[in-house]
Amino acid sequence: MIVVGGSILRGRLPGLLVVVLALSVLAHLWPRPAAAQGERVDVQKEVAAIRSLMQESTEAYRAGDREEAFKLARGAYLDHFELVEIPLRIVDPNFTLEMEYLFSHWRSRIEAGAPVSEVEGIVRDLDQGLTEVEAVLQGAGVLAPALVTLASFTILFREGLEALLVVAALLGYVRTQNPRLRRPIWLGAGLAIPASVLTWFILSFVFQIAPVGRELLEAVVSLVAVVILFYISFWLLQRLETRHWMEFLRSHVWEAVATGNTSALAVLGFVSVYREGAETALFYQTLLWMAERLEVWVLLGIVLATATLAVIGWAILYIGTRVPVRAFLGTAVILLMLLSVGMLGNAVRELQEAGIVGITSLLGSFPRLNPFVSSLLGLHPTVETLSAQVVLLLIYVVGGIYFFAGPARRERVAESGRREARGAQ
Repeated sequence: MIVVGGSILRGRLPGLLVVVLALSVLAHLWPRPAAAQGERVDVQKEVAAIRSLMQESTEAYRAGDREEAFKLARGAYLDHFELVEIPLRIVDPNFTLEMEYLFSHWRSRIEAGAPVSEVEGIVRDLDQGLTEVEAVLQGAGVLAPALVTLASFTILFREGLEALLVVAALLGYVRTQNPRLRRPIWLGAGLAIPASVLTWFILSFVFQIAPVGRELLEAVVSLVAVVILFYISFWLLQRLETRHWMEFLRSHVWEAVATGNTSALAVLGFVSVYREGAETALFYQTLLWMAERLEVWVLLGIVLATATLAVIGWAILYIGTRVPVRAFLGTAVILLMLLSVGMLGNAVRELQEAGIVGITSLLGSFPRLNPFVSSLLGLHPTVETLSAQVVLLLIYVVGGIYFFAGPARRERVAESGRREARGAQ
């Protein structure tokens, strides 16, 4: 019976292959669905055209030409956004309806002669929506998740490694005096970790209820993060921050050991870790704004950094292994410098969307990037954003040359020679 069935199957196999082939041909010749048709839409080109018309319409409205402003607004929707709607409706119909309403609201407020500030606010909302449209339709690709993971890893690794080195130094100080005093240091350092996480939640809550626009809030927070990154980068390069910080801790830890004050040691352990944790919370808040829809990759960076720090911590604290701290921190600092350049570009862009900084558009002459990559690198097609980034990058380059090849290097070499001379005596 099995043989007969097999014979029947072999007899019908050529016919089945012909049917499959015919269906494949029909599938290619049959009219494609809306989603497939939408794949032929150049989303970036259409969005760029919409933004150009939005800018022209806003300028016409400011000049009092409501008719021309309305005509340009209607053209932005009918001639361009309706093409983008084809693929967008398949992917996210609710978001498509929101954008349709926003375009309609924009036109109706122009017709009604609404205040210029109100119309400009609607245009800013549309611009943010268009950025999300690009992100939804183009996807993140490979580069954007890689950049997010690297940035997330770098933030936690740098801050965590510095905290780890400080804790290791504190434990080393008390080991020779009274090993039992290591416990309060561990306790304080351990409490600093949930306190840092809580700080991130508090910051997120405060930012949500802050009585200012999101654009201005993100700009201010990003600028604060840039300033902190700028500060710690140069201090770390010069090896001054760690030295002064350790001198402060050394004086307090010996005082606590001499008096047997375990509470003071616990506080030192807490402060040494929380100091880095609070900075980390602020940096991650800014990174999450830059990496919308890529949060899982932020989490991956955190997991990888945590695992790496756990291995390094075990090697330092329990095996006494000497790790190439200078190389680790030097690489991390360079990456954080580049991250701060991206943050600055986004901060200036947010100030532009808030109407505080002017916009000199480079659309058409600036390469079109994946929106995720553009947000992570802070590369936006305006003269103001790029100029700010170039200035900061040049400062980093000049500072690096000064440190590695300039007077700062000569001073370190001279100091090293003086130490060797004193040692020889």
